[in-house]
Amino acid sequence: MAENGERMGFHDNYGEKTTLAGIKFKRILMDSAEKKLIFVEAEVEGSSDPAVVILDKLPFTEESVKNIISADTSLEPEMQNDIYGQYRLLINPIHNPVKANIIHPATQKHIEKYKTSPSHLVQESPELYQSVTLPFIQSEQFSLGWVYNFLEHKKEQERIIFEDPDPVSGFMMAPDFKWTGKQIEDLYCLAIVHKRGIKSLRDLNRSHLPLLYNLEREGKKAIQDKYGLKSSKIRAYFHYQPSYYHLHVHFTNLEYTPPGVNCEKSHCLETVISNLELSGSFYKTATLNFVVREKDKIYAALQKHGYFSIKSGLDTPEPSDSEFEDVDCGKVLEFMEMLGRSKHEPSGEFWETTYGESAWRMSIMCLCLPESLDRKKLVSLCLVSSLSSLGSNNDENTQWELKIKEVDDILRSHLPAEAAGRLSGLFHEHAEVRRGRLDGSAEHITYRGILELEEYILRLEEEQKGSTAGTLDPTQILVRMAELQFPGSTRFKYFKDKALLEKALKFIFEISKLQRLKRTGWVKCQVRDPETVAAHMFRMGVMGLIFSHKEPVVPGNGLNVDACIISLCHDMAECIIGDITPHCKVPEEEKAKKEMLAFTQLVENLPESIAMDLLISFRRYEDQKAGDHNAILTKDFDKFDMILQAFEYEKKEKRGKFLQQFFDTTMSVFKTKAVKKWHVALLKVREQYFNQVL
Repeated sequence: MAENGERMGFHDNYGEKTTLAGIKFKRILMDSAEKKLIFVEAEVEGSSDPAVVILDKLPFTEESVKNIISADTSLEPEMQNDIYGQYRLLINPIHNPVKANIIHPATQKHIEKYKTSPSHLVQESPELYQSVTLPFIQSEQFSLGWVYNFLEHKKEQERIIFEDPDPVSGFMMAPDFKWTGKQIEDLYCLAIVHKRGIKSLRDLNRSHLPLLYNLEREGKKAIQDKYGLKSSKIRAYFHYQPSYYHLHVHFTNLEYTPPGVNCEKSHCLETVISNLELSGSFYKTATLNFVVREKDKIYAALQKHGYFSIKSGLDTPEPSDSEFEDVDCGKVLEFMEMLGRSKHEPSGEFWETTYGESAWRMSIMCLCLPESLDRKKLVSLCLVSSLSSLGSNNDENTQWELKIKEVDDILRSHLPAEAAGRLSGLFHEHAEVRRGRLDGSAEHITYRGILELEEYILRLEEEQKGSTAGTLDPTQILVRMAELQFPGSTRFKYFKDKALLEKALKFIFEISKLQRLKRTGWVKCQVRDPETVAAHMFRMGVMGLIFSHKEPVVPGNGLNVDACIISLCHDMAECIIGDITPHCKVPEEEKAKKEMLAFTQLVENLPESIAMDLLISFRRYEDQKAGDHNAILTKDFDKFDMILQAFEYEKKEKRGKFLQQFFDTTMSVFKTKAVKKWHVALLKVREQYFNQVL
């Protein structure tokens, strides 16, 4: 099957026997001795355009070997030692075939495609995919016209050996253009799926398993029926990166070693199925390797991103704020200010809770779920749900394709590439779940349930504000919590015992007070519409999310306790004791005791493992131990969010620098490189703003 619309063969004489007269060797572009394959640039008589000649030594067949080992073959001795002899065979050319593919007229693109170029192994993390690979794919707009011509029966109909027309699980199969179709020793077929929009392995999830099962079963059966090759003799695999971005599977003879079957390129179909059965989001979260040549355009994109200069493993720079060292801090500040909108804008038409407050509460609810779930992933999805507030329309009136593009553009223009890719990938997942397009993973199913549970709680809270009794039954919240496996769900399901679930719900309602508790500092300064404690922790959580560093899982609790999680938990005790500030004149030691007592009181009725997860995060922020970079980073987030919010209020209220005291008390408190740079940038922007105003 020809790729990218190339016509293979010296087509001026198509269907007729001819010679290579008129074709003159110019240079070797690439030589693969192992594959017995060579690429040659040639000149064609009477043409100003070059040709590319691809010479491929075909494998021996049983019939050809019978004819070679005969009296018609001459031997010229080259070496003999005891019982070992080496000879040069002079074989009748008819038994020693070489296949030639000729591209003419060849463009410079063809010449570059087949020219030798140094190769590099890329370890593509999900963040690297979102920040570099996916934008590259989208910008290049690779032509798939020849694929659609094939699938729509406009071209190559005579080559089709099997078709399942189902638009979701079906596919078409034909011999690959690399195979002559005459001997099964180098059998090579290609199956192209009917379903559009699946670019590569990265797009596969559990919902695609029926398609993959069908490819494995019917693809091998079709080859066995057509060519007599048993299924146990057939290798089926994907390429990553693929040569074109429409999902397809390669089927080859197990005894044949075609190009691209090496471990850094191919992914066995059966292994892909197994991985997705284990985790529906496996290929969204996995690090995938692929080889890139220096002449490839994607190499330039990776190089611009800085991949090859900071690569990799043990050489990855630390600490975790390193990716922010060489970026435009002004752009980062602009993004942080956009998140300020999430702090204050209601998340729905009928309630007052803001995007940020809702995202924070959902995040805390996710931290109460079973350890078998990827709770950090769920927390991350909850936090990026707030990005729906960005762009031209809010979440209530959004057209998702437009919203996704707007958010992607904002992220990629304001954040370092890795951080932008991380948040972009998460927001794509959030949008898919909102649209009901679950990937089959437990995390997607649970996140959908968390969104529904949050909406139910919001509706209940609004009804409780009214003067008349509401129509919502709080017991339905317990039922939903049990479905999501909150603590106590088993006893509720089997014994109708709702005591543990009610304790978990009481915890949720208790922390929800932070969505109404105004920050003391702003209240004392008479700021209009001051932020809440929950909104403050929300933006800090997103700050933690955009940093790439992750700690090892804490033994016994299954959770990555990084700056994001610490940020979400550090002020939770204030739902009991209130927001104590230096203005309250409470000694630090007494304040610490009050907060610790309040926090333990808050989580005491939760299961031990969950209570300890939350307590560990809280204690790390309070202890600020030397070397605990994530705790130190969180403390910097706390102070920086405060002064950034102060500047936002100064601009809004137009009372000059009436919040200067907050800047004075933080002049020398920052300890991490990235936040120090943000601080310097913020002071500069603030001065410029007031110079212009005055």
